[in-house]
Amino acid sequence: MSPEVIQGTVWVAIMAVAIIVEIMTVDMTSIWFAGGALIASIAAYCGLSITVQIIIFMVLSALLLLALKPLMKKRLKVEVTPTNADELIGEVYPVLSDIGPGKATGQIKIRDVEWRAVSEDGAAIGKDTPVKILRIEGTKLVVEPADTFRPGTGTAGPF
Repeated sequence: MSPEVIQGTVWVAIMAVAIIVEIMTVDMTSIWFAGGALIASIAAYCGLSITVQIIIFMVLSALLLLALKPLMKKRLKVEVTPTNADELIGEVYPVLSDIGPGKATGQIKIRDVEWRAVSEDGAAIGKDTPVKILRIEGTKLVVEPADTFRPGTGTAGPF
């Protein structure tokens, strides 16, 4: 086989890998590299040097990524469906076991379920300290110390 055919076949393989990765991740990132690889494979079959092929691949992939990804993200916007756990955001509960410092997790007990919790700013939060739930990241609650707490209610208010 000639070098042009081998190089073109390599670019086609790169294109196939980029498409497979895109199918698996659906992140609208690797598909643009498939477009760059397609044009680079045409350049290879036309006999252009490997340097020119690489430049075509890099420039075209970058242009496609920068120009078209934002447009596609808007059109394919995936809306987040709220869950029952989302109702915990803004609620205040006491810490069951110490949280932090840093990314070290503690625990908060909510309706007979123990949740892992981390501090928003990485500060240590002691046991029984009332904390406000800011958001949920996977299976962890991100919290900050709360000013007030009504014991047993999970809501903010005077002691």
